[in-house]
Amino acid sequence: MVQPSPEEMNNMWTTVVGGPKKVRTYEIGVLQSSSSPSLFPSSSSTLQTMKEMEAMKNEIMELTQKCAANDAKFDKFDKLEEFVKKHMP
Repeated sequence: MVQPSPEEMNNMWTTVVGGPKKVRTYEIGVLQSSSSPSLFPSSSSTLQTMKEMEAMKNEIMELTQKCAANDAKFDKFDKLEEFVKKHMP
């Protein structure tokens, strides 16, 4: 059996039959290219990625602020602990 070349494979057609009115034809090359990731993302996926990155940046900023607030609380607690230790017998 002779193996078809990649060019011949892209030119082949596969027919999917699901009944007399459900005959659909698909080009293998189209199916093949749709199964592999694109080197150039579509503008909608790029926009989605940008939105996700912006959301992550905002969350990082929010968490950084919360950490800073907690650090300030711990500093106050440490000072209070030192004060209590000084005045305890």
